Amino acid sequence: MTELSDYSLKGAVVGGCNCDWGCPCNFEVAPSHGFCYGEYVWCIEEGHLGNVSLDGLNFGMFFHSPAAIHLGNLTAFTVIDERATPQQREALQALIAGAPPFNVFLSLTSNDLGIKFAPFKVELDGIRSKITIAGIFDLELTPMINPVTGEVELATLNKPTGFTSQSADLCSTNVERLTTEGLSFDNSGNYGEYAPFQYPQS
Repeated sequence: MTELSDYSLKGAVVGGCNCDWGCPCNFEVAPSHGFCYGEYVWCIEEGHLGNVSLDGLNFGMFFHSPAAIHLGNLTAFTVIDERATPQQREALQALIAGAPPFNVFLSLTSNDLGIKFAPFKVELDGIRSKITIAGIFDLELTPMINPVTGEVELATLNKPTGFTSQSADLCSTNVERLTTEGLSFDNSGNYGEYAPFQYPQS
């Protein structure tokens, strides 16, 4: 496998969790309810590891944290796009295990549920994006709504030190549901986000 220094990934990352809008983790604060169920799904527009192209592939990491994520003891589960060839699967697994931000999550994981390969259906449309992983996960982002006026509330978090992204559009979810052996949750109606990413970060 090519050295991990020879890689580049660019695309959109879509995520959510059971926290209140904004997600306290963005501000180094404990989760809203003391624990976290959440996920990130990376949709690669352009990418490679060495001479292995990763263009157009998707993968997601799903978590439960019994307290603040940085305290560790996570349960984690990973799904990789089944369209990936054997070489691409090997490349993605190497990046997830050894490159930031993915390896940061794995370093905090004490219960790794492993990797599955499954079909992804992805509709990227900012804070109205939809992602389905057949039989495993459904996510539908939706804008936050002002409870007084009923109007859409737009919010963007700019965080130059962020490690998954440095600027994210914050939103809510109509649907956010995971079902797999050892980890399941339904966070529908809670926090969501959409962000461009580029790794390694400059």
